[in-house]
Amino acid sequence: MLRLRFWLKGYKRAVMYKNDIEKLTDELIGQAVLLLLKRNVPVNSMALLTQLRAMQATETERSRRDVFPSLIARIEAATGKQTKLTQGEHRENARWRSRDGSRQRKRKVH
Repeated sequence: MLRLRFWLKGYKRAVMYKNDIEKLTDELIGQAVLLLLKRNVPVNSMALLTQLRAMQATETERSRRDVFPSLIARIEAATGKQTKLTQGEHRENARWRSRDGSRQRKRKVH
């Protein structure tokens, strides 16, 4: 009986911890969206990710700062967008352009 009580206490702590993280995640997303709306910026996944990264850089409370990496990763995974390009490249008109200005097309594989 004592082991069962100990296990239940641990289970309750784990559930509370998960709920606290979920609440904090919702709060951070809400704050980011409100900041975007206050600045009259279109609210989309890219703007949200940018705002969350800015909030992460200025956050002083460790418990809140620790939630940002997983939150950002979840949003990137949900939107299916990769926000980082390889160094020296940017995407323009569905073609890759390197720093020297030459276009690089993806080769078709048959």
